[in-house]
Amino acid sequence: MYVERLHLTRSFSFIPVTGSDEEHDLHVHDCLEIGVLLRGELTYRFGDRTYAGRPGDAFLCRPFEPHWSYAKPGETFGAILILFTPSAVRAVPGGSRLLVPFYAGRGLAPLLPASSPRAARIREAAEAAVRAKEAGEAAAETRQFAALLGILLEVHDFAAESAGAAGPGAAAGAGRRAGAEAASAGNALPQTEIADSVGYLLDRYREAVDGEALARQSGMGKSRYFEQFRLLTGASPHELVVRLRVQDAMDLLRTTDLSVIEIAERSGFQSLSAFNKQFKAYCGVSPRGYRNGR
Repeated sequence: MYVERLHLTRSFSFIPVTGSDEEHDLHVHDCLEIGVLLRGELTYRFGDRTYAGRPGDAFLCRPFEPHWSYAKPGETFGAILILFTPSAVRAVPGGSRLLVPFYAGRGLAPLLPASSPRAARIREAAEAAVRAKEAGEAAAETRQFAALLGILLEVHDFAAESAGAAGPGAAAGAGRRAGAEAASAGNALPQTEIADSVGYLLDRYREAVDGEALARQSGMGKSRYFEQFRLLTGASPHELVVRLRVQDAMDLLRTTDLSVIEIAERSGFQSLSAFNKQFKAYCGVSPRGYRNGR
């Protein structure tokens, strides 16, 4: 497995891609990603889970989650990759809440099936965003940003519906395929208390975080809170904060000429040594090495 260095020059991008059955290793990256399959079939792997992708399906790739995809032997595929960083929506009122499914959705299947109206609307918005750029339309970037917000709202509502479907009578209608795969993963879907905590951390990860205070605010017992938080995010509150800080730093290293010390401070690290240590633990290289390789 390796850390992929993405060459984004802004906080979001719609990228049309084509390919064949060439395989590649499991990889991770700091960007949030939505893959919209237009033609052909792809096998997606997330950790130890695999999903059969069909035209019209949309897949959610969470930051720092190992994943890969490949086509059937001898066949080609076409897709649109939507890559973005949290900074893309932080200025939008309530924007951090739109990111919660990417951080607190370990029990949520990463697949929005083509049969779902939400997947259809995501595909329509993604294709319109690509056309706007290719045609050189006036305000193309603004149109793409509007498309991104619309897509994230669809994902947000899909996650809310899936959480509701986790109760009696789960996974009916268009959500049956995704719901069944979520159930097979053996995880619970996001709880409101944990989702609220994740939203809070997405807004305040640069600040000092008190995990025990978050547990008290949730109204859950301390042990149960930390257990559920790790179940749904794959991390403790402190570990998630560090991931968010590293993710922010990677974005700044790619898109600005700020010094490494300034980036450490802006990302919420209390010292340069802590920044270097945590960054290398996640990325395998130092901040300077990452910048030089961008």
